[in-house]
Amino acid sequence: MQIQRLAQFLHQIPQNLLSSRQLLQLHSQLITTGLHHHRRSTLLSLLQLYLSNPSTFPHATTLFHQIQEPKNCSLKWILMIRHTSNTNPLKALSLFQEMLFTRAKNSNEKSHLQFHNDPFIYASLIKACNKAQAFLEGKSIHCYVVKLGMDCNANILNSLVSFYMGSVNLMNYADVLFDRMSERNVVTVNGMISGYVKRGDLDVGLRLFIKMLRGCFGVNVVPNYVSYVILISGCVDFGDLSIGNALYCCCCKIGLDLNVEICNVLIDLYAKLGCIYDALRVFRDMPQKDLISWNTMISVYANNGDCMEALALLKEMRNKNMGADRVSFSSLISACAYSRYLDLGRMIHGHVKAMGMEWDVSVGTALINMYAKSREVESARKLFNELPKQNIASWNSMMHSYVEVGLPFEALKLFHRIKSRNVEPDEETFVGFIMACRDSGELDEGICIHSYLESNDRVKKSVILGNALIDMYAKCGSMDRARAVFDKMPKRDVISWTSIIVGHAINGEGEKSLAAFQQMCAEKFVPNPVTFIGVLSACDHAGLIDDGKHLYDIMRKVYNIEPRIEHRGCVIDMLARSGRIEEARRFLGQTPVESDTPVWRMLMNGCRIHGNIGLGLNLVSGITENKSQGSEGHIIFSNTFAEAGKWDDVICRRSLMVVQKAPKVAGRSCVYVQ
Repeated sequence: MQIQRLAQFLHQIPQNLLSSRQLLQLHSQLITTGLHHHRRSTLLSLLQLYLSNPSTFPHATTLFHQIQEPKNCSLKWILMIRHTSNTNPLKALSLFQEMLFTRAKNSNEKSHLQFHNDPFIYASLIKACNKAQAFLEGKSIHCYVVKLGMDCNANILNSLVSFYMGSVNLMNYADVLFDRMSERNVVTVNGMISGYVKRGDLDVGLRLFIKMLRGCFGVNVVPNYVSYVILISGCVDFGDLSIGNALYCCCCKIGLDLNVEICNVLIDLYAKLGCIYDALRVFRDMPQKDLISWNTMISVYANNGDCMEALALLKEMRNKNMGADRVSFSSLISACAYSRYLDLGRMIHGHVKAMGMEWDVSVGTALINMYAKSREVESARKLFNELPKQNIASWNSMMHSYVEVGLPFEALKLFHRIKSRNVEPDEETFVGFIMACRDSGELDEGICIHSYLESNDRVKKSVILGNALIDMYAKCGSMDRARAVFDKMPKRDVISWTSIIVGHAINGEGEKSLAAFQQMCAEKFVPNPVTFIGVLSACDHAGLIDDGKHLYDIMRKVYNIEPRIEHRGCVIDMLARSGRIEEARRFLGQTPVESDTPVWRMLMNGCRIHGNIGLGLNLVSGITENKSQGSEGHIIFSNTFAEAGKWDDVICRRSLMVVQKAPKVAGRSCVYVQ
């Protein structure tokens, strides 16, 4: 009787209820009672429980090989393949091959085919091929399904549609399958919509959605909440707020506006498009919230640098007995990083350490990033070295930390360590390495990584990588290579144009910089404030005074960009360098610039160079003394007094420079010998 109760309990126990230790204790009890050898159904239930817990997967593998099944039974294979298709797709394909080999032994053709007439196995295998991007294997399984005469099974067809939609080169197969299907359901249409949205064809996905609304695929095929989640997620990626709002209105009409999944993706849409209050409204109106809802809203505040609101939301979340997880704390730590709240970040670090989350990769990566942004590079390095598991995100965070704090050579060393480990670099890794080459002047290293990127088909040639290469080559003085990268880019954005404009400017090619700006405008790209800083600086150093003044007016009147101190400084320096001191002074008087900013020093330096000592002395006397000057200000004041022959004032200024601890930083230059 006790044995029967134990077997019944094992069949009825929910998955994920028992810990790994409890599962092992239960397994020991089965061995003690003798059920381990005599009740195959009991062992299958135990196998399913083992598979539901990632930490007990090795025990599941051992138990799998111990279960003896009849030749025409495949339950244990189905359990293993369906589980591993979600967690380890390559393992699922390997199990399938093992199953074929095992069952083919000493089996006649009839029993062999009867064993394999299970659609769940093939649907799971096709999903595994989709996740692993194993397109050749997926097509082989499709052929096998056709051979077995199971190519009309709805589950298999839906899996095949999603599989073929996962590759640009195979999307035509999905279209053919979809058109030939005698009966379609909402899962089929959703698979097509999802494929098109992921491939950048939101319009095609919307057309399929509208057809479904009109009943073109059958009266019973109507959109469900998954359809709306897919399309609103597409609006997030494409930044289309109007379509997102229209889909939300449809949800309201059919009563799906309070669905948790739809609300979560709406919060994400509004947050990423800058509609923070709309995101908060949706969040507050939700009658039920899950962990994703809370984490999404916390990440909204984190991405906007609002650390206090993120912390308040986490406290509210815990007061409602909603347990915070690693995503919650990672977002909160990121908020501390953006806001530079190091003390609060240390407190959260202590809290996650007490909870045992410190060594989680995502939490550890967020902590590394927080310490790096606060220039606590030693703390970041210590935490990085102590992480038991390091993924590419943690390596990237440490590499960018070194770049941000001015240690490019450490970043280069870290990249070479990545290559020696079994870690696959991604786009962010290469961007960090290119930035380190830029800051260190290691042009040869940059050229090598550029060649690697060009020859490696697995690395996506993105706009971000192209922009980083342009910036590196420009700041290393190799404008020919920078221009070559720019000209080969299939797609460019405003950062690409700004990088090439600034590159020409800092390398003394003012006319080329101006020509690039004109070409940018001709191709309908809208310049940003940094673009104008670059082109105004080019006009400044090339002596293109009239062009510079004209561009300054265009910036204000055409593009409605409010001038920053950098823009005004370019114009004033441009006029002062050319000897138009009075015009520069009038321009400075028309702009609200404090008297102790670098702009005034530019004008004073122009006065000194062009011999207008009287105006220079007037400017010195007009600058306020209530703030300590930097070394540049002290030196310009001292030089102006020296030009006027006021040596006592020179000595006084130099003495004040020592008292305020503002020593002149020696300039450095480097010659790279090949």
